[in-house]
Amino acid sequence: MVSVEPLKYVDAHCIDTPAGRLGGAALVSPTHAQVGKLDGVLVDPLDRKIRYYVIESGRVSPRHYLLPLTATRLDREHCALEVDVEADEIQRLDEVEPDRLPRFDDDDLIAALFRNTAS
Repeated sequence: MVSVEPLKYVDAHCIDTPAGRLGGAALVSPTHAQVGKLDGVLVDPLDRKIRYYVIESGRVSPRHYLLPLTATRLDREHCALEVDVEADEIQRLDEVEPDRLPRFDDDDLIAALFRNTAS
């Protein structure tokens, strides 16, 4: 299992893009196979960078997986993200429980905004 500390979870419904909010956005492979849907992202608050996508996959008993940051294309027309992974590869990724991930909060925002970048 990947260590997610000090990463923080941000729900996809809170991520705004030129195409709108990403809550429930479909993730598709380069071959246009349905991979899952975006549940959220894990960010490094101090570096202000996304490190992982949290993907929900499966209809009957959904599971959540960590997809390391990869090249992603936003399809505005279909409200979808095209990721460089095929649907059959998703189960090889680390599984995660989003409810157990530490949430990005106001303290993280303040720390990121006022981080001393002079080294």
